[in-house]
Amino acid sequence: MKKQTFLLLLFCTIGLPLSLLAQKKSKTPAALVDPFRDIETYIEKARQDWLVPGVGLAVVRNGKIIYAKGFGFKDLEQKTAVTANTQFAIGSCSKAFTAFGVCQLAQDGKISLNKPLVEYLPDFKLHDEYAGEKLTPADMLSHISGLPRHDFAWYGSPRSREELYKSIPLFEPTVSFRQQWQYNNFMFMTAGYLIEKMSGQSWEDYTRAKILGPLGMKETNFSVADLQKTADHALPYGWEDKPMGKVKKLDFRNIDAMGPAGSINSSPNEMAKWVTMLLRKGKYEDQTLINPDMHQELFRPRSIASTALDSSYYTFYGLYGLGWFITDYRGHLRHDHGGNIDGFSANVALYPRDSLGIIVLTNMNGTGLPGVVRNYVADRLLGLPSVDWNDKQLSALKKALIAGEEAAQKVQTSRKLDTKPSHALSEYIGKYKNEAYGIIEITASGDTLGGKFNDLKLKVSHFHYDIFSANADGANIQFSALSNLKGEIETLEIELQPGVKPLRFDRFNEAIKSSKNDLEKYVGDYDLMGANIKCFLRGETLFVNVPGQPDYELVPVATHKFDLKVAKGYQLIFAEEAGKIISATFDQPNGKFTAKRKP
Repeated sequence: MKKQTFLLLLFCTIGLPLSLLAQKKSKTPAALVDPFRDIETYIEKARQDWLVPGVGLAVVRNGKIIYAKGFGFKDLEQKTAVTANTQFAIGSCSKAFTAFGVCQLAQDGKISLNKPLVEYLPDFKLHDEYAGEKLTPADMLSHISGLPRHDFAWYGSPRSREELYKSIPLFEPTVSFRQQWQYNNFMFMTAGYLIEKMSGQSWEDYTRAKILGPLGMKETNFSVADLQKTADHALPYGWEDKPMGKVKKLDFRNIDAMGPAGSINSSPNEMAKWVTMLLRKGKYEDQTLINPDMHQELFRPRSIASTALDSSYYTFYGLYGLGWFITDYRGHLRHDHGGNIDGFSANVALYPRDSLGIIVLTNMNGTGLPGVVRNYVADRLLGLPSVDWNDKQLSALKKALIAGEEAAQKVQTSRKLDTKPSHALSEYIGKYKNEAYGIIEITASGDTLGGKFNDLKLKVSHFHYDIFSANADGANIQFSALSNLKGEIETLEIELQPGVKPLRFDRFNEAIKSSKNDLEKYVGDYDLMGANIKCFLRGETLFVNVPGQPDYELVPVATHKFDLKVAKGYQLIFAEEAGKIISATFDQPNGKFTAKRKP
């Protein structure tokens, strides 16, 4: 023992990493005699320190579940305990299932990982035309499309999976194709869409039949709607106002449309089956779900996720395979992926050379606890020198929160005091649309603005001039309100994605239903300074014709008021007298022009 202590001091003195020391032959550390000794005390303290309601943990070693237990509460108010069978949302840990499904398709010869995606999805496009033509399934699954996250385009969006897929060409890249790793949920959603088109099944049905079924993961499901129907599921929790403040119960967030990127719900015991199969290179009991060569493709580094070095030598550079991060952890190869979605945080880690797998599931939004528990358990099982991960990560969180507060304070100090909006608040009310990101609706209650961004609630406050601050379900954004030449508020300009130019949301009027009978009263000829303006029906749609111009479709937006469908900012407003339409006024950026109806 004295000799071992001397060697440790020597190695530390000459500055060699502890990861090298961990591989030195030495006496078995006390932790390996009983690796789970005191583990429950440590995890319970960490859970309370991080203010996390509940934790589910499972550990797989040499093909067997050697530990599975729940800590804390799945329902904080009712004090209902977490078990090893409690269902949690696993968030982006779902990506590994989608990547696995794509590799199964490649194994079956239905696709190639390295051929252009357009060979299988001919309608696939990206904003960068060249990237859209060359992107492969492997590129898509390793985050090198050139696209940044663009998460506000799907988070809270009511659009379907296919509608989101068709919106992808609208998203601007921030780097060149294959230049840099950039996390993007849309690419994994597209991978699920690829599975659907090549298998003839929904992503959910395929994954259930080809992965969950063979593994016996009977309770694992794909929607929070189904999660809530299970007998043993956790409720989602987050922060009332700020991280590490008051805990509150959150609403379940339905992300079915983005499902392949993050909608799976499972338990520690069922996830242990998934991990067991992966550690056995695709085999589970007497079944082979994927062959060794294709299994290797999942974990072959394809992009560099991080070039940061841990100053304590705990981890090495971060690489990325197909749905998995790849790194060295204190001299041990680790494949892992985290997951975060409203009210839940998770981590699944594989140490393939040590035949070790760790699953940590929690019901707290955006917490660092899964990494703390994962590292603590790994250290115990791998016989590594002890590190107080709980204290280390809490200290890091504290620094991050202080930095966040300082950044927020800098924003406030830039505020120009004693300024007012250019218009009455009522004139900002309306709906604004961006084709890629959806709809923002501004409403008012008294002298306070509010509204919605797709399905996200907005709390709006005046910042300065025509700049407003908004909180979208916890996310802070700012937008600028812009006027048109008529002096009307027409556009909201918002920076929602760093690296791309501000996004414009243009005011629009929603079409109202009008029957053919309703529209017939507008049909006729109108005189505009000698020019004959003709309003006519084509089917059940009203059109207007101006000499020398194409026919313009008219969209009814209010009584006697129509938008010109293809001419932004142009309206045709009819006047009625004694039950008859007497005129039509073109309201456009350069003025108003009235045409009198001909007898």
